[in-house]
Amino acid sequence: MAATTMVLAVDPVLAMIGQIAALVICLFALVFIVITVAFNLAMGFAMSFLEEKVQLIKMLRPFVDSVNTTSKAAERGIAPAEDKPAPARIAGQLPLRVNQADQKVDQVSNRVANVVIEFRARTIQAKTMAKAFFLPGLLNRQESKTIDDETIVNEGGQQFTSPGYRTLVSERPEVLPGHGPHSEAPVQEQIVRPRR
Repeated sequence: MAATTMVLAVDPVLAMIGQIAALVICLFALVFIVITVAFNLAMGFAMSFLEEKVQLIKMLRPFVDSVNTTSKAAERGIAPAEDKPAPARIAGQLPLRVNQADQKVDQVSNRVANVVIEFRARTIQAKTMAKAFFLPGLLNRQESKTIDDETIVNEGGQQFTSPGYRTLVSERPEVLPGHGPHSEAPVQEQIVRPRR
């Protein structure tokens, strides 16, 4: 029998393209591995940096809490203790100082307002006295009249001239002593009455 041999026909161009493809795949794998290692290193450094910051915040938290409790106590009027850290004492003293400054401002503004009011009152008093002394005829007081040309005076001698009071008296005279109600019928009865 004849021996059959198989001969594989290998094209040299096809072999060269296969080698180039294998080289490109290896190059891509190498670049991917380098990028992965660089990313892992960057994430490791970032996580260590973040861990340091977290530890700093954990160390800062009790300090901030002491500042908060000191400032809240100062708002209630309790002075900060001397054993507290300096920033906590300063933060605790700020509300006290602000309240003291606010009270001083209120006192000064009240004093100034009182002085201005007194000055204005004395100015008007001096003008009125000067007018009364130099021009006595200009100060004739006229009695104010109500709608009914009747002066409304209470037991203390006070006259009531406000429009709201005059309207009340004209609508409801029973509010004044000695004045009886009007003899008019109520508005509803006036409307219901049949016409003849």
